[in-house]
Parts: sequence; C-alpha cells; structure tokens
Amino acid sequence: MNTIIIYSSKYGCTKDCANILKNKLSDNVTIVDINNNNNKIELSKFDKIIIGSSIYVGSVSKKIQVLCNDNVELLNKKQVGIFLCCGFSEQADKYLKSNFPSSLLESANAIGIFGSEARLEKMKFLDKLIMKAVSKGNYDSFRISQDNIDNFLINLNS
Repeated sequence: MNTIIIYSSKYGCTKDCANILKNKLSDNVTIVDINNNNNKIELSKFDKIIIGSSIYVGSVSKKIQVLCNDNVELLNKKQVGIFLCCGFSEQADKYLKSNFPSSLLESANAIGIFGSEARLEKMKFLDKLIMKAVSKGNYDSFRISQDNIDNFLINLNS
C-alpha cells in the first residue's frame, strides 16, 4: 500500500509523531512537511492518507486546512487518518470540529490526539510566556502518548 503522511509542525512534536507513524507502518510511506512543500500533492496516488498538525491558539495550520477543504471529496473516499498534537486533549473535539470539514471527520478511519511536548528551547519569546502561563510551570503532563499512536494505527488499519 502507498501511504502519505502530510503534517505541519511548529516546534517539532508533530514532525516526530509523523516519523514515529512512518516507522511503525509496513507500507511504502511518503512523508511531507506541508510547510516546506511548494508542489501540488497528488493525493489520488495514495491508498492511505494521514494528516497531522499541531494546534496553535486553537487552530491547525492554514495549509492543512486548505489541503483538507480543497480535497474533501477525494479524502472522503480514501482511507484517512487525522492526528493532532496538542497539550489540552480535553479541547480536542472542539479543535477537530472547528478545523476540519465535518464530512471528513465522519469518514476518517482514525482520529488521534497524540499529546504534546513543551520544547521551550525552540519556542519564540511570546510562545514561551504563553506556555508558562497556561501550564503554570508544570510541563510533566506534556508528553507524546505512544498508546494513542498505537491505537490510531489499529483504527487506521481496521
């Protein structure tokens, strides 16, 4: 099977999750950082399409939104997985509903919330301030969940 993982990552957590997925899949996998890609992605060539994004101020990447909205009819016919990297999983349903077409969420084979990491050393000054304020300095809860990744793959492949 030909699989593509298309992701957008602000500080590297989503990129790491995309690579974890790639390494766990036995398919022929193409991985694309949508922020560094200027070419049109030919989604029709792929059997499985995995789309991932970080959440920043309640939104996924604009490029991910455009990709999904422009290709929703094709995506609804494919084996699709959507994953988010976000620190507040209790907000995940809200993030999904406000950032993805409802028909895509309904037709997706797998939807996963993989957690996040507080990578302060990579953050811009304002982002560090926001992170410190919302986390109150407790970064222990910001982790990538391997269990959520594994469950995502089970759902994607079933």
